[in-house]
Amino acid sequence: MLAGRWAGVMPGPAGALVERKHDGFRCCFFPGLDRHPGLWTRNGMPMPGTGHILARLLEVEAAMGGRWMIDGEIVVDGTLAATKAHYDRGWRSGDAGVFHAFDAVPLSDWQQGQCDMPLVERKAALARAIEATAPDGSAWEWREGSRGAAHGVDPVELVGHTWARDAAEVEAAARAAWAAGHEGVMAKRADAPYVRARSTDWLKLKQPGAD
Repeated sequence: MLAGRWAGVMPGPAGALVERKHDGFRCCFFPGLDRHPGLWTRNGMPMPGTGHILARLLEVEAAMGGRWMIDGEIVVDGTLAATKAHYDRGWRSGDAGVFHAFDAVPLSDWQQGQCDMPLVERKAALARAIEATAPDGSAWEWREGSRGAAHGVDPVELVGHTWARDAAEVEAAARAAWAAGHEGVMAKRADAPYVRARSTDWLKLKQPGAD
């Protein structure tokens, strides 16, 4: 699902779900041509240096049941510059980053380009699975190959949201996001189905002058 640009018009008649937009690389979890799940950029390139995130998303998917496409933003050290540098170095720098998940769609529906399940229900299912599989910092064992790095720290986070009743509240949320160092906000129609295309049900509000 690709977003349209905010022009002061709400995406739906009953308000909007508003998420802060992290400044990183848009990335999706789904099986590649080899049928093995992986993390892929929006341009279909593999995302290197994210083995810790892939391991967690496999757990999340198992908790959701079946096969899913999970959509989110990978951010390394909180900035786009650090994320780009990590991607360019690839596996040579090891695993890094946090996956900020904001949507999930059953894989068969995603492959067909349409899912009738409303966004708010898809996101609730994702939230339950992330919470149910959250790592235990007190456990004696850690992920194989990790050597205990970031033990107990979850590299997958659900993007939270607030509710806006009108355009003024969306724009106020955007100003708060900019003040906190975020790229902006997404205003989304909560009852919208998923379409594998650009849609005015998702609207992006970035800081004036940003690309």
